[in-house]
Amino acid sequence: MNAPVSPIILLDAVRRERDKRNAERSLIEFTRQCWSIIEPGTQFVDNWHLHAIADHLEALSNGEIQNLLINIPPGCCKSILVSVAFPAWEWTKNPELRYLGASYGSDLAIRDAAKCRDIIMSPWYQERWPQVCVRKGSDQKTKYELTSGGWRMATSVGGRATGEHPDRKIVDDPHSAAQADSDTERNSGLVWFDRTLSTRGESRKARTVVVKQRLHENDLSGHILADSTSDYVHLCLPMEYDGQRHKTKIGWEDPRTKRGSLLWPEMFPAESVKRLKKRLGSYGAAGQLQQRPAPEGGGILKTAHFQTWPKGRELPVFDFVIQSYDTAFSGEDAKQNAQTAHQTWGLATYKEKRIALLLDAWAEHLGYPELRKRVIKDWKTVYGTAADDKTRKGRRPDTLLVEKKASGHSLLQDLRAANVPALAYSPTADKIARAHQAAPILELDCLYIPESTQEPGTFVTWARPFVEQCEKFPNSELKDNVDAFTQFVIWARDSDYFDLDFVEIEEPEEVDYHAQKKRKANPYAA
Repeated sequence: MNAPVSPIILLDAVRRERDKRNAERSLIEFTRQCWSIIEPGTQFVDNWHLHAIADHLEALSNGEIQNLLINIPPGCCKSILVSVAFPAWEWTKNPELRYLGASYGSDLAIRDAAKCRDIIMSPWYQERWPQVCVRKGSDQKTKYELTSGGWRMATSVGGRATGEHPDRKIVDDPHSAAQADSDTERNSGLVWFDRTLSTRGESRKARTVVVKQRLHENDLSGHILADSTSDYVHLCLPMEYDGQRHKTKIGWEDPRTKRGSLLWPEMFPAESVKRLKKRLGSYGAAGQLQQRPAPEGGGILKTAHFQTWPKGRELPVFDFVIQSYDTAFSGEDAKQNAQTAHQTWGLATYKEKRIALLLDAWAEHLGYPELRKRVIKDWKTVYGTAADDKTRKGRRPDTLLVEKKASGHSLLQDLRAANVPALAYSPTADKIARAHQAAPILELDCLYIPESTQEPGTFVTWARPFVEQCEKFPNSELKDNVDAFTQFVIWARDSDYFDLDFVEIEEPEEVDYHAQKKRKANPYAA
């Protein structure tokens, strides 16, 4: 006769079975139970938006939704729910399912596939669903197979997808912020989505989930939403409630009723959102936080943020003087009627705030010999002297920034031969992308332009063509002044000159917004 089973053991078995059934029924409950495997050492912070995502993924799983588009700010657990927990949860009921996961970088897709594998190989999972087992000899970083026939493959947008026939296609962040600002990179991703990914799994009636933050009017989300024949259900979760009652076909609607109400105040309190908006600038915040990117012609560089330096105010003592050149003396430049643009900026501290003051700006058609002479002449100029203070010394430019393009090589070589402190600048993005990068600095209200002595209340005459070009960009015919400006601003930003709160907004990893840092360093200190 068998010995009686302890009530404690029976109760524990009942509890485990109850938890198992609850996890099988609910993706959010499954995620809660395996949270310590996904994010060890951190606490699961529940919120209504997590349930909204889980409810739509469950609807896709049961066939109520064929394709799903989720727009949500970064750092809101989208990858954990969609790319990590969802496949492991579906495998508990159907281990034959095949998953193809893609991101703008293969390392991100591999990261999420590995976290999913960690779940299914954990003792917690194997005790409950032992039928889900990784096949020996087929456990690779980019693809692993289950003994039941299911598999998980990780790739990049634009990468390998041919020859694979998945049941689920998960596209998590198809563009990085830099890629979305580049027409070439962005369009390349759209072509891959239309011509490659869309044909995968057709015979298996594959369902697709696209989850991302909005980065551009014509990013993948915009591409999907512009297609009148699309069957995507759109779940839009802005950081701050915008007054629109976002609804979906499964009966869900945004529970917020007060404009400005936050998406996840426990993780993104008001001060954190304020720092994010400051860091991103108005254009970036509209897309990445509010999921409604402004059209490109809406004005990337908000010229209202240029401050006026009053005509009677003494110039500050400059810590550094920087000159920025966008040169144009090649045959191709001549065809495009391009000019060489020059700006001189003085960097100083004013009212305990780091600022930059425009000291000179011009744009002209110059041949190379004339350009070389002009650059050296301008470099010899002394800035910041005071006529009524003979003891005050001005500064000559500390650094000259010259774009290292085909024609810039010669100028850089000649300037260095003449002992001019020229620095080669090699942009990694196109003109529009660079403007987006410069915009948040402009919106700090720390860039000054001298006031006109003849027309008080307006900028000095020689600065107006520069301001007008910024205002019209990217629709302006000439863009040389903007190129010289963004070159200076990005260089100063990357040198940590301006006091921007540092907020990590791109994933590869879920971000801890409770541990904000400040980057305040003087890159010029000896």
